[in-house]
Amino acid sequence: MKTRYCLAALLAFMACTREADLSQGEGYLTVRLGTDLSVTPMVKADTYEAGEPDPAFSLEITPAGGGETTQVADYRTLVNEPLTLPVGDYTVKAVSGPEASLSWEAPRYEAEGVAHIQPDRTYELALTAKLARTMITAEFDAAIGEFFTDYRVTVSNKTDALVFSKGNEKIGKSGYLKASALDWVLYMENTQGTTYQVGPVTIENVQPREHYHFKFAIDEQTRAQAKSGAGLLRVLVDDSLNEKYYELNLDFTGEGLPSISGQDFDLADGIAVKKGDSSSHNVVHFSAPRGIKSLTLTHSEAKLSDAGLPQLVQLVDASSTTVEALNGLGLGVSALSYGATETSVDFGPFLGTLPMGDYYLSMDLIDVRNRYSAATVVLSVTSPVEADATTVKPWAEFAILNGRWYTEGRPSGLRFQWKKVGDANWTDYSGSVSYNDAAATFSAELYGLQASTTYTFRVKTDKEEENREVNFTTVAAGTIPNLNFNDWYKDGSAWYPGANASSRVWDSANGGTSKIGVCPTTPEESDVVSGKAARMESAKVFGKFAAGNIYIGSFVGIVGTSGAQLDWGMPFSSRPVALHGYYKYSPMAIDNAQSDYSDKKGQMDACSIKMYLCDWNGQFRVNTSTSTFLQDDDPSIIAMCDFTSDVATNGYVEFTFPLQYRDARTPKYVVIVGAASRLGDYFTGGKGSVLWLDELSLVYDAGQLSEADRQLVGYRNL
Repeated sequence: MKTRYCLAALLAFMACTREADLSQGEGYLTVRLGTDLSVTPMVKADTYEAGEPDPAFSLEITPAGGGETTQVADYRTLVNEPLTLPVGDYTVKAVSGPEASLSWEAPRYEAEGVAHIQPDRTYELALTAKLARTMITAEFDAAIGEFFTDYRVTVSNKTDALVFSKGNEKIGKSGYLKASALDWVLYMENTQGTTYQVGPVTIENVQPREHYHFKFAIDEQTRAQAKSGAGLLRVLVDDSLNEKYYELNLDFTGEGLPSISGQDFDLADGIAVKKGDSSSHNVVHFSAPRGIKSLTLTHSEAKLSDAGLPQLVQLVDASSTTVEALNGLGLGVSALSYGATETSVDFGPFLGTLPMGDYYLSMDLIDVRNRYSAATVVLSVTSPVEADATTVKPWAEFAILNGRWYTEGRPSGLRFQWKKVGDANWTDYSGSVSYNDAAATFSAELYGLQASTTYTFRVKTDKEEENREVNFTTVAAGTIPNLNFNDWYKDGSAWYPGANASSRVWDSANGGTSKIGVCPTTPEESDVVSGKAARMESAKVFGKFAAGNIYIGSFVGIVGTSGAQLDWGMPFSSRPVALHGYYKYSPMAIDNAQSDYSDKKGQMDACSIKMYLCDWNGQFRVNTSTSTFLQDDDPSIIAMCDFTSDVATNGYVEFTFPLQYRDARTPKYVVIVGAASRLGDYFTGGKGSVLWLDELSLVYDAGQLSEADRQLVGYRNL
């Protein structure tokens, strides 16, 4: 929609809205697709030849704003015959392979991009398709068959499972899963009918394009022991970024296995310490009755590295310098010699120095007989308080407060407190609070604040008496001169809304029409809410229809025989949430209409009241002779309200029109416009229609709005 306010019949200016009828045209799309196979060089398909061995990619082409999707079975057909599309932006998705989250020997590749189709032009979209699944393969050494009648490994993503077994001929083949974590379990049965299982083992942070290659083999040195039930299995996990070796053991005798356990806590629950607590002790005990060969701590956490902990620490036969450095970090470790049967590590003091969050640490223990025990432990650094204030979004006369709790459920007595900086007493927030139990966050809107004032808030619970305070300053609440229309002055025969020419910010069509003795916009002194009001009356001048109007800006001058130039707006950088005021309307039936609106004759005339907040760098120049008007979809508009009515009022009606915000930009200009005939710039309206406006004001406190109006303003989403 676009809105324009213009002079008609010797330069009478008003407001209207009409649809823009633009022919969009058509353009053309072709796609150049490269395939990144991750483990082999990228293969580009720039030309299409029959029989080419590239993966067959289909295309899904969808308008950016939504709409019907166009399907192309083979993207290569577009090389010689581009696809014709209406002008606009399109999301183009290229896919090859099965959509299912599990597949065998059939990888799924995907690519996505945006095409910008312009009239009569060909747009070539370059895409690189990448593997959209995690690749898994599994191999068993042939020697395993000498000692085991059945063996298989199952790799799952919680929903689907790939089974590589002796009987299903999947060993050595590739499977594909959609996964963020993988669980794998190894099952074996020996020639005596005894069954064994390793796992389940969880691999976290699994990504597409990673290749996990499991290789199981019996160590040559322990083949003889395998016949009697003891053996070593080595598993290689290849994720295309790192190769991780796990010395996994099947100890068939079950005697003297190495073990890792928490002292007075279950290691599976992780280790939790409150931030800043250096007195907490969380001791992990390592035991290997046959003697410890290797004990390593490994991680890939940037914050652990920043705290000084190396990504891999070998504790067996570590140097005195290493032991001293680890103790200096807060890790309680002792010198550990090869063959020792037990040791302990205290993680508590070290964790208390870390930022709040969860960290993953792997512990790998191997004894001298190459038997293995491993654990991946979650190290949690929690808040020292039950809940805390986090962020605030201040407006002029209200603010959105945000907080978070750190307990298992909402702590008792959870609430906000606030005060003006410098005041002695805190005030408990008593309004509505929104809770997000999944994220352990909550928020509230604090109304009734003063603009350009510094406040502080905090979060309280029944348990805590002190907590972090967050200061914030509300933004300025700008004003517009003469919003109540009490000030008017006369220059010759023309009335102007303002105290004088040097200070006024409002104008109307009077500057052009007064020269022939017509002033559509005049001060109203008797029929008012208070003081004076603005009265706008539509009229006919020399056979032409003219609508009464008022606007923030200035009349520039006459253009041609029936046009005018106007400068809209005044500098303004605040963000009100609504326009408040009073209007009175006395419409007449439309008795004047240009040809395009001849069907409006006999219908009731309608008034218009609008407000815009924009980020112009200067006033907006309206030129009625060239149809240069502010369009309602103009990207410079940050917020606006638009009201129209064809109903006669019984006296003044109080109104509050919410300003609907589109984004969080800071305004630079403001415009308010009122017109007695909404279609006046089309020389269409009812002679004698009158609009009165009085006591306008800007609303800065969202607490003065209804919930429906708050939703329209949309400030919560900015």
